[in-house]
Amino acid sequence: MADRSNMGGSLGMLAAVAVVSTGIILASYHLHRRLVADLQTGITEQRRQRRTAKKKKKVRFADEVMVADPLSALREYRRRRRAAANGPIRPALRKA
Repeated sequence: MADRSNMGGSLGMLAAVAVVSTGIILASYHLHRRLVADLQTGITEQRRQRRTAKKKKKVRFADEVMVADPLSALREYRRRRRAAANGPIRPALRKA
């Protein structure tokens, strides 16, 4: 008789473990489904934002602004920086 009472306790423990593990499995399944749905929503939102994002306008400079010789532009920049440190800016004299 002692064996039967011990067996009932182990079956109760087995049933409790089965119920708890089933609950954990179901909870993790629902959590996973919700996370996947949120991820898919986020991805589709990002795609919409990319489509509706405004393209940057290209900058076009006037012909007078464009310098043919980059070194002359560098020299002019340095001259202006030195002049700003020393006093008022004077226009550069062009060589003929």
